[in-house]
Amino acid sequence: MLRWLVTSLLVGTLAACASHSPPQAAAASAQPASASTNPLAGTPMAVYGHDLNKAKNVQNIVNQQARKQAAAIDAATGSSG
Repeated sequence: MLRWLVTSLLVGTLAACASHSPPQAAAASAQPASASTNPLAGTPMAVYGHDLNKAKNVQNIVNQQARKQAAAIDAATGSSG
């Protein structure tokens, strides 16, 4: 009985996930990144590769600003490191 219940819940969950299509606005605005820069190219998640690249670019900018700020603080306080 328990095996049947677990199996039916899993099948129902998978069926519910598979039947929904993505919203038109999200599908139109999300362009996959090129295969050379998209680590998810060739997978069902390829659309998210563009967002992944954008997030990496933002993280690089934040890291650069943090290094500049740390260098400015070190220069102002006379620290070496």
